[in-house]
Amino acid sequence: MESKFMTYQGEKNEFAAACRGIVFLSVVLAAASLCVAFFLPARQVIPFTSIVENEVNGNNDVTGDFGTLLEEVGYSASTVHKGDEGLALYRQPSSKAAVEWFYLHVTGDRDVAMAILGAADKNDIPLSLAFALAYTESRYNVRAVNYNSNTSIDRGLFQLNSSSFPQLSEADFFTPSVSAKYGMSHLRFCLNVAGNEVSALAMYNAGTNKVRSNSTPQSTLNYIGRIMVYKQMLEKLFSDEVLAYYDTKLDMSATVAYQK
Repeated sequence: MESKFMTYQGEKNEFAAACRGIVFLSVVLAAASLCVAFFLPARQVIPFTSIVENEVNGNNDVTGDFGTLLEEVGYSASTVHKGDEGLALYRQPSSKAAVEWFYLHVTGDRDVAMAILGAADKNDIPLSLAFALAYTESRYNVRAVNYNSNTSIDRGLFQLNSSSFPQLSEADFFTPSVSAKYGMSHLRFCLNVAGNEVSALAMYNAGTNKVRSNSTPQSTLNYIGRIMVYKQMLEKLFSDEVLAYYDTKLDMSATVAYQK
């Protein structure tokens, strides 16, 4: 009996020692965590409302032919700009109001919608492309700001770069009509040089020289993909809610839900 009691007592002591060891280890780990949290510098939070991270100044350049890269991810570099049904309807007095109504509900902001429509019309830019670019650049936020690693700043609706547009004041960057004017004129330049929407968007994002020298950042391909997905969504909505009206004379007073 005494032997069994001693065995039980020894096991009890071992268990107690193990528990003390676990408690001690937990205290040490908690203290270490507090030290790390206390001595590490706090992360700097920079106001950033653009959904596009500007990585063109980093080390993520890709090599090879740009057209081949686009084909590998499912885009055609040979698709030439052929116009836009939305733009055609916008230019007709009888249907202009319907197009304005559609894009007002898409953006949720009359100034933004009218600025993009006017600038796209002047530069012969497909409306779905113009609005998809604005959404991807700023989510239609006229106060969007992005700080680049080369100290330049992208501002406004179309994220105009401070180095590329030094003539603009800070207020100009945040004015929808000004941002749309320069954003659309620059996109028109890229379309004229590239000959197709995909390569033009690459030039808008990464710069003409990078695209021509086959050193386009991988992030630019992702950027193009986001624009194309949103563009297709807009075209589907436009077809359902505007073109369908002209085809079937549907009641334009019907309520339509749009994703901002």
